Amino acid sequence: DARPKEKAKEAEEKEEEEEEYFFNPPFDPSASPAPMYSESGARLITKNELAAHGPEGPLKPVWLAIAGKVFDVEKGAKNYYGEGGGYSFFSGRDGTRAFVTGKFDEEGLTDNLTGLSPLEIGEIEDWVHFYEKDYVFVGKLIGRFYTKTGSPTRAWYRYQKALGQKDEIKAEQKRQQQQFPGCNSKWNEKDGGLVYCSEKSGGIHRDWAGYPRRYFAPGSSSWRCACTHPDDLNSPHVRLYPDCEPQSISCKVDSKKVRQLRD
Repeated sequence: DARPKEKAKEAEEKEEEEEEYFFNPPFDPSASPAPMYSESGARLITKNELAAHGPEGPLKPVWLAIAGKVFDVEKGAKNYYGEGGGYSFFSGRDGTRAFVTGKFDEEGLTDNLTGLSPLEIGEIEDWVHFYEKDYVFVGKLIGRFYTKTGSPTRAWYRYQKALGQKDEIKAEQKRQQQQFPGCNSKWNEKDGGLVYCSEKSGGIHRDWAGYPRRYFAPGSSSWRCACTHPDDLNSPHVRLYPDCEPQSISCKVDSKKVRQLRD
């Protein structure tokens, strides 16, 4: 039975990853410690060294880390990353998760991305690209994403896998948007709400208008208004609006009924 061996290997890899994560020897700025480098020449930084470059730390320039990559953000220190700056809570640490959750307390400012969706991981990568474009890359942070030799950890590989899944999800969303374009809508105090379809609704130019339906994406319990092609009216993902004729290209929307449907 290979399962015990597989479990033992997983436990060993987890132990090695945890060992790397907790590798954080004391850092004394006054001693001018020699910088650490990987065999490939990449600068390696411990959490204690990163903390010394925080908004109130003894060393300059100000640094921050995101997804294990450390950046020099000194040029934005005055308004953003330095002491009293609007984003100073990001400085001197890796607070990756907070970039998408908006939770800027000690619990939220973490590099633990457990439970985030591939799309949220994609948003983090967009922030990584922002810092790569506007600030100076310093090196790799030893811990969650990189080992003390600069090699990627299992968490780094999970991050990359999620980015690949994000691309697949976005491609599927685009396909769904083409097949089930969004509706036009309007509202006035006298007549209330109305959703309707045209050959340009949803920003999708086509040679058919379609019929308004409540569209449920596969695996989702929430819905949006979609203009549905006649060939797709029997799809299990679309449902009629209440009190709307099946062949009508517009449907009156009762806000109370819509709230009930969403609940």
